[in-house]
Amino acid sequence: MNDNNSQSATDLSPTDDLLMLKPTEPIDPPKEGPFAKEYTLDIPRIPSVELPLNISTKHSSVQKAIDMCGGIQKIKTAFKEEGPLDTQQGLEMYLNHGDPSFFNEHPLVGKKVPYRDDSIILKVTIPKGTLQKNSNNVVQSLKSLDEKDYKVTPVAIVNNTIKFRELSDFQMRLDNSSAANEFETKFNSLNWKGLQEYVETIPDNDTKPFENINNVILNRNLKCPNTDYQLPPPPKFSMIGLPHLYKYKGNPLAKKSNGVTEVKASYIKNYQILLHGFNERIKIPMEAHIDAIKCYEQAKKDGFYPGTKKESKFYECLEECLTMLHEYFEQRPIWIKRHLDGLIPKRIHHTMRVALALLSYRFVMGPWRNTYIKFGVDPRSSNEYAKYQTEYFKIEKRLVNSLLGKKNIPKVPALVFDSNRPGEIDGRFRFNGTQIPWYLMLQIDILTDEPNINEIYRKAEYLDKPNELTGWFKELDLVKIRRIMKYELGCLVQGNHNFNEYRLKYYKSIRSINEPKPKNLNVREDEEVDEDGDINMDVDEEEKPNEGTDENEDDNGIMSDEADEATLEAEEAESENHVRVENTQTLEQDLDNDPNMDPTAIRGTTSDINNSVNYKYATFGDIIDRIAKLDPAQAELLESQLDGFVHESRL
Repeated sequence: MNDNNSQSATDLSPTDDLLMLKPTEPIDPPKEGPFAKEYTLDIPRIPSVELPLNISTKHSSVQKAIDMCGGIQKIKTAFKEEGPLDTQQGLEMYLNHGDPSFFNEHPLVGKKVPYRDDSIILKVTIPKGTLQKNSNNVVQSLKSLDEKDYKVTPVAIVNNTIKFRELSDFQMRLDNSSAANEFETKFNSLNWKGLQEYVETIPDNDTKPFENINNVILNRNLKCPNTDYQLPPPPKFSMIGLPHLYKYKGNPLAKKSNGVTEVKASYIKNYQILLHGFNERIKIPMEAHIDAIKCYEQAKKDGFYPGTKKESKFYECLEECLTMLHEYFEQRPIWIKRHLDGLIPKRIHHTMRVALALLSYRFVMGPWRNTYIKFGVDPRSSNEYAKYQTEYFKIEKRLVNSLLGKKNIPKVPALVFDSNRPGEIDGRFRFNGTQIPWYLMLQIDILTDEPNINEIYRKAEYLDKPNELTGWFKELDLVKIRRIMKYELGCLVQGNHNFNEYRLKYYKSIRSINEPKPKNLNVREDEEVDEDGDINMDVDEEEKPNEGTDENEDDNGIMSDEADEATLEAEEAESENHVRVENTQTLEQDLDNDPNMDPTAIRGTTSDINNSVNYKYATFGDIIDRIAKLDPAQAELLESQLDGFVHESRL
């Protein structure tokens, strides 16, 4: 690879900007510039092994790496394996192979990479001494040379690769453990006489393995500390073979400048009071968190809120927001934040979470979960607060992704919007049996526009004392409401506005929470009915399910349950307890300059988050909507021809 006046560097990536292979197909000649040099790819195809080792160019280092994999023959055998990867033995690599001081080493297993594109190995010849002058950086070395001073030649194509992606298990040395050494010697010999001798030397009630466990002396100065721990180590330490995907996310507001990442925006804490229980011992707070009160009193004294700049006018906006929220909490003591989003003007919306912390508290569990409750109001004290209980519904993915679902399910509103009923909850949040609500965390009273649900609500008999699961309602009444809601929501998602009156009548008349659906819910008008006009609701004995039948057996594609934390985080962006404060203009510039910024993580902004799409977490529909704003015809074509996204690992 070297001539008299040159040295070489290999394994340059063919995708480097400095290298270009000219396609063999005829193309129109460019107006300017020379043609790229043509190379034949009629060159050897070779396999490669990517090892998690620091291997030098010395022959001894390469040979040691091969020996750790069991020798060249083992490597060849691994490449010859056929069939699915899960059934292949793979290539085993021992980090301490042959060292008798280790008890039971588990090898790392490398597997062939499926569907890998071919890679090209290039031989690059450059003048001697060039690498040293550029700190052994090949790219910098090539940049420092004229194109006539170096030579690039493809020498091989890598068409089969083995990679190691497993975690290495922990290792234990046996230098100072006589019991472990004895066990290793006898059992590794696979000699029956040795095994028998070892077993016979163990008394029936052996205390030797534990005799020194409380007198362990560690000497950290020794390469192998003397533990005097007379127990053989476990056969395997690590519980997993592959690393966990923790899905950590970087701060979307962090900016990188001169290689340093920092967050330049200021944050203030909102000190929202959360109650982590529901029983009588949980006392209802009468005022805000003491730190929230201190911050607010300091703001009144100084004229600006602590942690903000006076020119940001955060305090003035907060005062205006507090005035508005005072009025709304007088009208309605318990609110869902999403409903308030449409009532607070955009210019002061960034102060709302701080204002809510000064006026309300929250339950993290129970029937009023995910609501903001006015200080001093205890919804457990009277059934007049039953109407503010929340019910959460979720549409199954198969319906959301269907063509009808995409057509009929309304688009989620922006974080900040204007209610279509000034001073009241936006009508698009309500359920009346003719529209799918904007948000499926619903309070009971905004379901009562639907006549069948209203009928159940008016006839409901409240419990003497609320419980964590059903609040003030009897479970049967909530089951009736949920079944009606599931049925009608499922119909609306599929574009069906003609509900089955017999099915609804049955849901209103069920007598048990586990009562199954009769087989004749689709009775025609000409079928037999009784003197009161009712259809026969009797259930055949053969049709009766086993006890414990799930009430959700006929959910029509809709689920009802408590929203988990992940759902609430995604739908309401309420996972953070800090509020971002920044100049509006600067924040809008950030969104324009960084398309990967997560808008739902931004606080203290008056910009409409729908103007920015976080492509890292966007759904297929989000992308299509974005394209439609620029090219409606292209968006329509893509939506008709594509079903969605496929993760890159599955391509």
